[in-house]
Amino acid sequence: MDEHQRDERHGAQPARAKKVLLNADAERLGVTTRRVAGIVGVTALTLVALIVGVQVYSAWTSRHAYDALRGTPFAPERSAPAAMLVDQRGRPAPLVAASSPATFVFFGYTHCKEACPLALATLAKAYRTLPKSSGVRVEMVTVDPAHDDPAALRRFVTQFDPQFVGLTAKKSELKPIWSTFDVVVDAKTNDVVHGEAIYLVDRARKIVALYPPDVAPADLAHDARILAGI
Repeated sequence: MDEHQRDERHGAQPARAKKVLLNADAERLGVTTRRVAGIVGVTALTLVALIVGVQVYSAWTSRHAYDALRGTPFAPERSAPAAMLVDQRGRPAPLVAASSPATFVFFGYTHCKEACPLALATLAKAYRTLPKSSGVRVEMVTVDPAHDDPAALRRFVTQFDPQFVGLTAKKSELKPIWSTFDVVVDAKTNDVVHGEAIYLVDRARKIVALYPPDVAPADLAHDARILAGI
């Protein structure tokens, strides 16, 4: 073997060794990649399972909590319409604010002598037992928009609590709301006929319960606390 052949042979050995090392590195890289992919896959599945589990648990606890409400369940199930009305300050205001975890809705009118003052006084007693941070809201929606302008509503509802909200709008805008809550308004007589119930609506706008106007304030506060999580 001449010197040139020895040089080629010695040069080939490092090249083969380098190729073997590269193949080994590639194999290790492949194993590592597969291992990482497997870990990521398992982690993703675990995360999905956790999210689903939390959602199921949340739904179960929500239904379980609603079973503890003292009000009469509203049936059939329905949601409060998404409507923009006018409040007692003359400003646009939603029926059931999205920021409120629990909203008491009452339908009345400012020259009502019996049921309306009774219901609002009861709501005021319950409302004052709740922490200000609860976000609970009380709304009176008029059933007599011809007479209940913002100024009249302001004078009426603030007698009971300055935080209470009075809402009005055109009759055509109020009718679908009355209908959703099963409130009857008889326009053919001089008397304004309306339902006397107090309604409790959750953050998702679901009407969850109703109460008579002479309900115990403690029952209203109890149910508001459940919805507010306090």
